[in-house]
Amino acid sequence: MILTGLTITSLFLTIIFGIQYRMIKQPLARKVGQAIMNMFMGTTLILFAINQFLFDLSTTRLVIAILLFVLGLINFVMGIKNYRFYKRA
Repeated sequence: MILTGLTITSLFLTIIFGIQYRMIKQPLARKVGQAIMNMFMGTTLILFAINQFLFDLSTTRLVIAILLFVLGLINFVMGIKNYRFYKRA
């Protein structure tokens, strides 16, 4: 139940920051907003993957969970990297 709440919250924040970053006109602030959105999108994908591991693991479910986890981890790490880079500038 907690995992579902965290996933929905993370998805909601991804949508909010996605809309917000598209409305920003300044290029540097836009990049910071995009980095924040990527961190929440990565969190959402990682939580989806963890949710898949909790149920009956078939081969298809395992492959999809691993793909979602890797994609979410890449998205999260790149979001942190971009946030640190553009926040300093």
